Amino acid sequence: MRPLRLALAGAVAVAAALLVSTASEREPRPNHRAFWVDAGAKRLRAVRAGTGATIVLLHGYGESLIAWRGLFDRLAHSADVVALDLPGFGLSSKPASGYSTDSLAADVLRALHALGIQRAVLVGHSLGGAVAAAASIAAPERVRALVLIDPAVVTSPRLEEAVQQLKAAIAEYELLRPHLTSPHDRAWLAEPDAESALYTTTGDSTYRTALQAVLREFDFGYLGAERSQQVLAATLLIWGEFDQLMPLRLGEALVRELPNARLEVVRRSWHRPHVERPDVVASLIVQFLDTH
Repeated sequence: MRPLRLALAGAVAVAAALLVSTASEREPRPNHRAFWVDAGAKRLRAVRAGTGATIVLLHGYGESLIAWRGLFDRLAHSADVVALDLPGFGLSSKPASGYSTDSLAADVLRALHALGIQRAVLVGHSLGGAVAAAASIAAPERVRALVLIDPAVVTSPRLEEAVQQLKAAIAEYELLRPHLTSPHDRAWLAEPDAESALYTTTGDSTYRTALQAVLREFDFGYLGAERSQQVLAATLLIWGEFDQLMPLRLGEALVRELPNARLEVVRRSWHRPHVERPDVVASLIVQFLDTH
């Protein structure tokens, strides 16, 4: 009986090894690996790929660089593409304050310096669009062109009143959203280290503090009439046709204020056209850059 037991044990061990091997072969291999960038006292998560002119992608409120998955590889076919987690979001540092529009723009410019990027095209969505515009005003020599996707840079009295009333609810919603939109995608992006691969915002008290601080400090109407005239870079505005958060009429007003801008409307999309229609948005960006 003993030889039989040993034989069975050996068979089980071989079968287990084969199963583990097969499972590991089925594990998706990420296309990219994230890394850390020091932006002054803050550490930002980043991913970079491709060659050519540099494009930097800045996500919106409550999101992370993962939001650019659908666009990133399309642009990396012909450009050097960098996506960042802005301070307070994703896996980047989450201080208790320092989230004014100009402060976040300074963080981005410090990150570009750390990456050795002298000039770049800044692509920003929503909050990231305001950060991109602020960076272009602070350091126009560093910005080749701007692409602002449904940017949170202009507002109306009615919209501003609604945001003020809903700030607490917005922050609570964003705390729950990582259950639906994780800052990880293991099939697309390997994390910088084992610890960061386990990170989740749901158990991070600093994330709640950061969300509330952003809503308190950030200027969602950053581009008034005076600042609009300071945005000298060629600018492509991309707007979702059915955006309810930043209605299209705000984009139609903004394009008249900016000195060197044009507006493209993405049909059948809402506030995140780069996620909802990445092929269309990528094509618009490539065509724009071909002319600039």
